[in-house]
Amino acid sequence: MIRYSLIRTLWVFIILATVLSINFILLKNAPQLPPPTEEGRSIYYSRQVSDGFMTVRIERDPDLVREARESRPTFLNRLPRNSDFFHEGDQIRIFEPVPLIQQYFSWVNNIVTEWNWGVSTWVQPNVEVFEILMSRIPVTIRLNLVALFFYIPIGFALGILAALRKNTLVDNFISVFVMVMISLPSFVIMTFLVLIFAFGLGWLPTSFPSSDVTGAVQYTALVLPVLGLSFGAIASLTRTSRAELTEVLTSEFLLLARTKGLSQTQAVLRHALRNSMVPLVPGIIGSFVGLLSGSVIIELIYAIPGTGRIFIRAMTQNQYDFNLILAITAFYTVVGLFAILLVDLSYGFVDPRIRMGARK
Repeated sequence: MIRYSLIRTLWVFIILATVLSINFILLKNAPQLPPPTEEGRSIYYSRQVSDGFMTVRIERDPDLVREARESRPTFLNRLPRNSDFFHEGDQIRIFEPVPLIQQYFSWVNNIVTEWNWGVSTWVQPNVEVFEILMSRIPVTIRLNLVALFFYIPIGFALGILAALRKNTLVDNFISVFVMVMISLPSFVIMTFLVLIFAFGLGWLPTSFPSSDVTGAVQYTALVLPVLGLSFGAIASLTRTSRAELTEVLTSEFLLLARTKGLSQTQAVLRHALRNSMVPLVPGIIGSFVGLLSGSVIIELIYAIPGTGRIFIRAMTQNQYDFNLILAITAFYTVVGLFAILLVDLSYGFVDPRIRMGARK
């Protein structure tokens, strides 16, 4: 088990490095736009040089300086792609990107040795992207953890109830609820919730409050996004738990337990639930990744200052914030890969008879 865990952990880092490397190469080949202001551009390019992505040179040729003053686009066409320049009296300071492979190794070295992910260009110009990300991660994690602990007991309870009342009115009603909720995307549910309970009835806030707001609104503001994330997850968990428990209830070992004098409640609690948990617990761990991906749109709808909202902003056309995109991609990839690792390891904890990676 330990050997298997170490190997899988190593593969997590290998896959993470591969995903980020591919993203880095693709993003660096796209047109890059610096911050919009002159001061912001100057700071940005100076940082690009210090991080090893660009070189800077001084050009004093009068003809070139005059050409640069008369027609900036024409002069830029003479330079390599993603280059820029600044006028400084009778000279110009030219910033030019180094070869892509050199940029890649500089990027890896900056992260490994200094934990330097670069600076933002558009969301918060010239602010460290890791600093931006760390200010947003707690909001996203809190929202998704509250949703996780909200939908798990409800999903289990409905699934158990449906299995124990199979083919009754209760089971049919729950099945209809499951089909409807699975069919509706979380952002559609969230839109209806906001329209009805926030704008229509006025019971809850219409948007997420700022961080300096205190009082009960901090908690009531979580109600709508948690519900928006939870309905689909409740339906999925209900369907899965009902199917697994229904199968276990008709198994031979449970019939044997009933013949030995156990009541239905005792047989279900002592034997059926534990055996039906084997495929359910890994599914719950994996569903956290689904909640994170769903919260990207919900954060945008409800103006939640989380990672999903700034990810959408960083992906805005003609305002791509490449360093921020890479940092957020790393966050979601790490969560997803370690969730998969926990899913594999959880089988052995739920049922000790299962040993993942054991030799035959």
